[in-house]
Amino acid sequence: MKRRIQKRLLEFAVVGCMPTFAFAQSAGSFVVSVGSAWLNFGRSESQEFQSQSTFGSFTSSGTRAEVHNTFTAQFLLSYFVTDNIAVEGTLGVPPELRLFAQGNAAPLGAGGPSLPLGGLQPLATTRAWGPMLLAKYYFGSPQNKLRPYVGAGVNYTWYSSTHLNPAFSGALAQFGGSGGSVQTSLGSSWNPVFTVGASYQFAKRWYLTTSATYIPLRTTAHINVVNRNGNVVLANKTRITSDPIIVFLGVGYKF
Repeated sequence: MKRRIQKRLLEFAVVGCMPTFAFAQSAGSFVVSVGSAWLNFGRSESQEFQSQSTFGSFTSSGTRAEVHNTFTAQFLLSYFVTDNIAVEGTLGVPPELRLFAQGNAAPLGAGGPSLPLGGLQPLATTRAWGPMLLAKYYFGSPQNKLRPYVGAGVNYTWYSSTHLNPAFSGALAQFGGSGGSVQTSLGSSWNPVFTVGASYQFAKRWYLTTSATYIPLRTTAHINVVNRNGNVVLANKTRITSDPIIVFLGVGYKF
């Protein structure tokens, strides 16, 4: 009997000393992740260039634009409300987005001057800021090393440091006469977010994590020509659909 008790105690001691990954992603856990994100804009497109002035309203037929793919870095902070449900905030280094265009812009209609866009590449650049807040559902139990998940949330995107190709900006500025200038802006927006991914625990507190996130993202670009008095003499706009798919690969640490 005594030997049996000693054997049981030894078994418990061995189990207690064994390294375990259990309950790493469980209720009350914080996980910080950093990594690289590939922004795929393969679905991006735009409406035709639209212009309005005292000469009337015109659409530049055949004009189109698209956003090119790029990389950025992302930072993720997750909190597990339960063993299976987590809330997550995502921040990223604002990537520089490049807009490439084709066709001929005719702000004053077919009878006016035409600006070939194909030779002005990129036509515009901007910095995109897009923090996200998501709720995720992790499948399996905290004891599982590999845990797939699905999630949804909201994103707010705004833009800074928006610049036109100097040749394009200079040509447009001439419509403003002596002292004319060009003002460019991109509209901000709230957008839904959808994500799928998985995390893999490779050490007691460390994870590999990967995900694919889709944001149905749209914005309106305004390119206004103003005269020396600050009055808009030529208003141009186009609706841009970028719809990025963001592929993330990173490393996480559990606190």
